[in-house]
Amino acid sequence: MSAGLSCGSSVIKYLLFIFNFVFALCGLLLVVLGALSLNAMAPLSQIGNHIDSSAIVLIVAGAIIFIIAFYGCCGAVQESSCMLITFAVLLLVIIIVEVIACVLAFMYSSQAQSEVTDGIRTLFEKARQGDDRYASEAVDYFQSKLQCCGADGPSAWGTGPLTLRPSCCGGSSVCTVVNAYPNGCRTAIADFLKTNGKIVGGVAIGVAVVELVGVWFALGLAGAIKKAERGGQRGY
Repeated sequence: MSAGLSCGSSVIKYLLFIFNFVFALCGLLLVVLGALSLNAMAPLSQIGNHIDSSAIVLIVAGAIIFIIAFYGCCGAVQESSCMLITFAVLLLVIIIVEVIACVLAFMYSSQAQSEVTDGIRTLFEKARQGDDRYASEAVDYFQSKLQCCGADGPSAWGTGPLTLRPSCCGGSSVCTVVNAYPNGCRTAIADFLKTNGKIVGGVAIGVAVVELVGVWFALGLAGAIKKAERGGQRGY
């Protein structure tokens, strides 16, 4: 416990406590967002093994952030410079990991896109053959949800008048090329993943900025506490 903080340092203390409370809420928000994203991407597991990685990363990051934020709150309340410095170091480690993750995601984006493209074509081929129930359910989900038809358009299902799946026409029992969704699902799914990736990236950038502010607050308060402790020792 410090011998006594100045008015400005006390303000930083309470700001840091409020920051960590908000930071903890952000961690919970990331967990919820990751869970919702994971649920939305569940059908995509039929396409590739790493499609839902971003959602899993959000959940793990959110849980870690919540724990670290709680630790930071304790450090601020107890006015412990050691806990605050540890808190700041942990935040810096998280920021570094986030930067590395973003760099790796950028480096392997082309490989991931190729995997998705191949996976979509394989999935729709399995559904066309009718041997895989899970593939058929995933295809119907995509066509209904994303309003698309076939891997590359309605013609991919066949040329007969009634050969299209009902999900190509919004569930209509009579589905032909005339009333089917004109766009192929390969492009629609790729666009969906890009949009989801932008959301995840935006959230990650926002969290990183908040983390940098937290590092600044924590180090500032830790320095003020050490200064107050030295002043108290000289007073004796």
